[in-house]
Amino acid sequence: MSLKELIRQRRSVRTFDGDPISEEECAKILDFAGKTENPYGIGIEWFLLSVKRDGLSVPVVTGADTYIAGKMKKVPHAEEAFGYAFEQIILYCQSLRIGTTIIAGTMDRRTFEEKISLQEDEVMP
Repeated sequence: MSLKELIRQRRSVRTFDGDPISEEECAKILDFAGKTENPYGIGIEWFLLSVKRDGLSVPVVTGADTYIAGKMKKVPHAEEAFGYAFEQIILYCQSLRIGTTIIAGTMDRRTFEEKISLQEDEVMP
């Protein structure tokens, strides 16, 4: 499927069917994420987190268990670099027919940050 088709098909999903993402799909996503690049050359460390295993809370999303989070050094353009790479991951998930949504203010940020061991000199955009 072309990039243009993936962009046209992609929709934000807030209600999921509760079926977990397979271990194989999780491995593919993390592998892809680890290879993403951004125009600023800023490294990003990616994590797959589980609602059940990690005790996450995202009140506006139902039926989802797996979330991807990333952290990086607090440097100029960190947020733009993250957004650039994250969009690639979103579209990759679309190519695997895995629904996605982007969350920020509606999550228990402290728990997410603890689970990825966010340090003082790092940011989780």
